[in-house]
Amino acid sequence: MMMQEVNLTTARNLSPLFDEAVRKEHPVMIVRGGRERGLLLSREMLLRVLATYKFHVDVLPEGDEGFSLWLKELNIGGTGHSLKEARQSFLSAVRSYVQDYVSHFDFYRHLPDLADQEAYVLRLSLARDHRELVEMLFGSKN
Repeated sequence: MMMQEVNLTTARNLSPLFDEAVRKEHPVMIVRGGRERGLLLSREMLLRVLATYKFHVDVLPEGDEGFSLWLKELNIGGTGHSLKEARQSFLSAVRSYVQDYVSHFDFYRHLPDLADQEAYVLRLSLARDHRELVEMLFGSKN
């Protein structure tokens, strides 16, 4: 959804490594020049590693004004006259923030208060669709 993807045909020479990392779920370290290292691993493995980064969404009634939803891990929220509107506003704000963070990764990672959000943003960026994003934020019962 929010992470850049390259199809296997484009990365043809990585096919055996892709099989090892994704199908067998054995991470593969790719080394270039003896100093640069990259890690190839399956999406599922990364989701398991990031599972400890839990989200806490606060629902705040605003009296006659409606509701606010606040995600303290990313310091963002959404509001609406109804809980449904607030949730839609909130999800839109989360999507926008994650997309911006991923697009400007080099900028965000150098700001100490925003660099702490990196693992949370990475986890959310792995959501394949709306349902999976909602499940990550609110749990599997929503």
